[in-house]
Amino acid sequence: MKKLIKPYLFFALIFAVLYLGMPIFFQGENYKYDAIEYQFVFPAAALLCGLAFSWKRGVDFTFPLIAPIIYIGSVLIYHHFYHWMIYVFIYLIVGMLGCFIGDMVYKNNLEQKRREQREKRMQNDNYKITISNIRIEKDGDGPEDNND
Repeated sequence: MKKLIKPYLFFALIFAVLYLGMPIFFQGENYKYDAIEYQFVFPAAALLCGLAFSWKRGVDFTFPLIAPIIYIGSVLIYHHFYHWMIYVFIYLIVGMLGCFIGDMVYKNNLEQKRREQREKRMQNDNYKITISNIRIEKDGDGPEDNND
C-alpha cells in the first residue's frame, strides 16, 4: 500500500498547499486576484507537476486525478458555487497534457542516453580477433578408436 501512495504523496501535498492554502489569501479585498489564481497559477501547477511526475515515471493516468480531487475540496470549503466546478475538467486536461509532454521528453532523453551508451560501447569494442593454427586432438579410447 505504501508503494502505491508514495509516488503521489509529494505532488498531492503541493496541490493541497496551493488549492487549499492560496484561497485564504485571495479572499476578501484581494478577490480581484482570484481569476489569476484559478486561470494561471493552478493550471501552471498542474502542468508542472505533471511534467515532473512523468519525467521519472512515465505516463500514469491516475496522477492527473489528484489535482481535480483536491480542487473539489477547495470549492466545497471556500466557494460553495458549483460554477467553479468547470475548472475540475480544465485541471484534469492540463494535468494529462503535462504527463504526456513529460513522458515524451523522458522518452527522448532516454533514447539519447541509450544512443550515447551504444556509441560508447562501439568505441570501446574496437578489438581484433585473429585465429591461427587451430589443431584438435583426440585423447583417450573412445568407441570410434576401437577398430578390432
